[in-house]
Amino acid sequence: MTIKDASILWGISERRISKLCNQNRIEGAIKFGWSWAIPHNTEKPLDGRCKKCKVRTSNSNTETPCEDLVILRKWAMPNKNTFKIKPIQELIKSELTSGLWIDPFANENKLATITNDLNPVFNTDYHLDALDFLKLFENESVDGVLYDPPYSPRQVSECYNDVGYNVTWDTTKASFWSNHKKEIARILKKGGKVITFGWNSGGIGKTYGFKTTKILLVPHGGWHNDTICTVEIKQENIYYEETKTMRQVTRNNNNDLALINWINNLPDNFWDFKANDTKELTHGFHTYPATMIYPISRNIINKVKELYNIDTLFDPFSGSGTVSVEGVIANIPHIYATDLNPLSVLLTKVKTTPISSKDLIYWQDFVKMEIESKLHEMSNIFLELDNYIEKQGLDIYDKDGWGSEASIILETFFKETEIAFTVPNFTNIGYWFKPKVILQIQVIKDTIDKITDTQVKDFFMVAFSETIRIVSNKRNGEFKMYRMEKKKLSDFNPNVQNVFFTIVNQNIEKMNEFNFRLYNNGNSVVESIFDDARVLDNIPDNSVDLIVTSPPYGDSRTTVAYGEFSKLSLQWIGLNNYWLNINRIDKHLLGGKTFSNGFEFHLISPTLEQALNVISEQDIKRSGDVFSFYSDLNLCLNKCSKKSKKDTYQFWVVGNRTVKGVYLRTDQILVELAKEHHLHHVTTFTRNIHNKVMPTLNSPSNEKGKTVPTMTNEFIVVLRKI
Repeated sequence: MTIKDASILWGISERRISKLCNQNRIEGAIKFGWSWAIPHNTEKPLDGRCKKCKVRTSNSNTETPCEDLVILRKWAMPNKNTFKIKPIQELIKSELTSGLWIDPFANENKLATITNDLNPVFNTDYHLDALDFLKLFENESVDGVLYDPPYSPRQVSECYNDVGYNVTWDTTKASFWSNHKKEIARILKKGGKVITFGWNSGGIGKTYGFKTTKILLVPHGGWHNDTICTVEIKQENIYYEETKTMRQVTRNNNNDLALINWINNLPDNFWDFKANDTKELTHGFHTYPATMIYPISRNIINKVKELYNIDTLFDPFSGSGTVSVEGVIANIPHIYATDLNPLSVLLTKVKTTPISSKDLIYWQDFVKMEIESKLHEMSNIFLELDNYIEKQGLDIYDKDGWGSEASIILETFFKETEIAFTVPNFTNIGYWFKPKVILQIQVIKDTIDKITDTQVKDFFMVAFSETIRIVSNKRNGEFKMYRMEKKKLSDFNPNVQNVFFTIVNQNIEKMNEFNFRLYNNGNSVVESIFDDARVLDNIPDNSVDLIVTSPPYGDSRTTVAYGEFSKLSLQWIGLNNYWLNINRIDKHLLGGKTFSNGFEFHLISPTLEQALNVISEQDIKRSGDVFSFYSDLNLCLNKCSKKSKKDTYQFWVVGNRTVKGVYLRTDQILVELAKEHHLHHVTTFTRNIHNKVMPTLNSPSNEKGKTVPTMTNEFIVVLRKI
């Protein structure tokens, strides 16, 4: 063959081949006059300019030669069409093999067998989004891919804007490229080749089973970035094999079948419990938002106990402590309950701790006598304070003045009247409480602090917390911080002492009922722990026999604000010994992290991905809120799986909400996420909601005046650790 033929075959210049012939570096080459003849079977000579790279191994300090990696550097003028840059053109021609080659970003190039470009201006076989184009091909059906995507988010935006497409988080974040890589790894045959072009040499990557064989650096001079071309060979079907593994069907075992049969044979509406007294026993100690009613966990625990022995029960979202109370009633030896709300930790502890009627009555008499005596002493002080506020020209209904400076005003008043009395200093205390109410609350708090029995003291603190909720200026039908209207507030004059003792009397009766229910079985060890369900440092791995829990329906900012609901109680009680700021509890709960500028979707849930795509078209920030919640929920699944023993059950009570008009199927998303964490989906069943403390309307679009009914049913997803 001639030098020209060899140039085309080998992908190097005619001048370079002529020089190699003159240097006797091409075996069998014969010169005839001014021309050279080269045997057809002659192999391309090695490029002496290429250096063998050295790779440092991960487990030693030694360097080993990487015999197969070739690195080239060839200067060329820049060109908007990458494939028209001469060294790149030569590289492609030398690396192309027979078989099916595809090009998802072809532009005007025709080097691949099947071409695609989103812009209809170019004469390609398809005009699809690159990801949709790649999804057209079957697993391991392609021999080669030319992958020349936009190199940066700015270039992505330009490409989409050129064809009139909206730019979303999914088209400008790292997921834009990572999603392509996943698909390329899926469709490429083992031994197939990918040539990637960009500003880095990452290529498809070792993660997906690819080995880099050649890197071409093309500098363009001046301020231009080098164009980097990476040639890779697929050595393993890592991504595809993992996907198949995740999709393997895990068959239901005998316990699964027994559980499913039991659920299917229950009467209609069995799980609704509309007629039940959901406040019986210690369950009725304290109001709490979106509480899972006790008959759900009671029936689940009793049924699972028939299937296997339960030594350890766990609720990672303890809330008001419902599951733990039922665990104690069921005489389960060890119970873990975790929550990031300090009030939840206190409620669970008190509700599950039996206290004798004798002790409670003794301390009740003490507290009552102390409070009545102190309030009698202060009767004149209440009148003096009213006169003082009137003389100062303060309006107790204003947010400024009394509302924001009540602590300072009261401190000044007591100093001028030479009265020894201290009230807490937290933000806007006067906005949430009237003057007399503040003093009465503090009298009760000071009295409770005198109780020497820790368990009894906590018992009275729970009653105190519920009292604060009732006597505050907050609208009691809300779990967020909204104050009563001024007209209603002027007529609102609660008798704090009476409210407190009414709750105490009620809770003592409920504690007596709880003790009676336990008989001689109250041997459970309950650990109510301040812990994050995404971390669970305090729960041993492989220790849990049953998980029953009800996670939040969504982020606290737009659903149930547990932190706001608890804020006033926590400030008065003084639970400040935790690492988080009481005012920012909701920021630390699931979905508290914000993604205002987009995010990379990495969760294995097609249902969620599809929903986020629709939401993001309307509001990228809102889609980030939704993603944040499910990303955190995925972390919880991972940790809960690690804490569970093999072949034990998890019952997740969830609700499906609506965001921006998009119905979020949390039950299905949970099932899809669970697969990654070795959790087999056994079954899902539903219940109608009648008893939860929730609003009847909400605003899924966060637009004033636009409301829809809140969820009316819940889904109970049953998983088994495999």
